Amino acid sequence: MSEKNQGQQQMRVQAVRVGLDGRPEVIDLGVGESTGAAIRAAIGCRWFDVVRLGPDLDMWIDDEGAVLADAQVNVVATAIARVHGAIWQPFWGVAVFAAHDRDGETVGLSERVKDALLSGAILTGAAAVSR
Repeated sequence: MSEKNQGQQQMRVQAVRVGLDGRPEVIDLGVGESTGAAIRAAIGCRWFDVVRLGPDLDMWIDDEGAVLADAQVNVVATAIARVHGAIWQPFWGVAVFAAHDRDGETVGLSERVKDALLSGAILTGAAAVSR
């Protein structure tokens, strides 16, 4: 295996998953599968979409979440989105928070943003989410 392949295989894309219970947990989107497959598995969905909340914060959500028979609003994810200006709707189901690079590729969260999500500080708007 080449050095480049070894580096790619070991690459970690740390994200934060927020379940319907509101509890955040760190997950890795970069081990062993495509980022899209990892997001689908983390959310538990077939189709997903991204809501760009800022220059270094994306929220991945179930694209069909609102139309499922047992759909539930993710209160914490909706609150985080509203703090960042996404006030037009509630968000349904599990959410995954990650970041993106200047090319739009999904990358891991900075330590600052990850800590703000895990501690709840991101809900106050006091935590700056820039690298």
